[in-house]
Amino acid sequence: MRVGRTRTVSRRGAAAARAAVLATMDGRPDLAGELRRRRLARAGDLLRTGVEVTGRPVTGDWLADPEHWRVLGARLVEEVARHAREHPLEPGVPLELLRQRLDLPERALVEALVRPPLRLRAGRVTASAADALPEPVARAVAQVRAEYADRPFRAPEAEHLADLGLGPREIGAAVRAGALLRLAENVVLLPGAADDAVRVLAGLPQPFTLSAARRALDTTRRVAVPLLELLDRRGVTRRLPDDARIVVTAGS
Repeated sequence: MRVGRTRTVSRRGAAAARAAVLATMDGRPDLAGELRRRRLARAGDLLRTGVEVTGRPVTGDWLADPEHWRVLGARLVEEVARHAREHPLEPGVPLELLRQRLDLPERALVEALVRPPLRLRAGRVTASAADALPEPVARAVAQVRAEYADRPFRAPEAEHLADLGLGPREIGAAVRAGALLRLAENVVLLPGAADDAVRVLAGLPQPFTLSAARRALDTTRRVAVPLLELLDRRGVTRRLPDDARIVVTAGS
């Protein structure tokens, strides 16, 4: 009898505790509680269930449980660092890959998680420290810079680049990091060459021919043709019907 009476009292105590909690509720779902349960939710979905949405979305109409959002931010940093270790020549982690790894419903949520030292560039997330090229690649690029500083419109031959350790993957990494400017396959210049070329070409009698541009830049046809095509795409030069070009200035 004593055991039964104890269980009865215990059940009555639990019921009383639940009743006390219910007495403090107004019958409407709690926003913080719903976010703890769902972790991420759209404001519209919460409103349809009777939740009063007073919080600030993390992006769009997405609301997040603060603790879950903090954990996601920490995981993002870890994923970016891991990808940099495993793929040192890639310029960061694609947004879609991070969305999958973090099990998020939209890429916009990944973008909203990006905070310094992380940054978003060209659809990838990278860390400032990861922007640095691997030491062998940085050393090879420095050698190219030293050799071609006084002839900025001359491109190293592919064989020479290979001798320096700059194969296609290394060149791609240097181009993405802004350390080299790619004009065409195996045709690279120092990064400021295009802007310098515009200043040189603007000093020529307008319009000018490919031959005149090549002489003014002291370069070869192998470089001059893709360089002028790049300037055309950027809109700083304009190709005329007779294949001559002009440097485009304000009002021209």
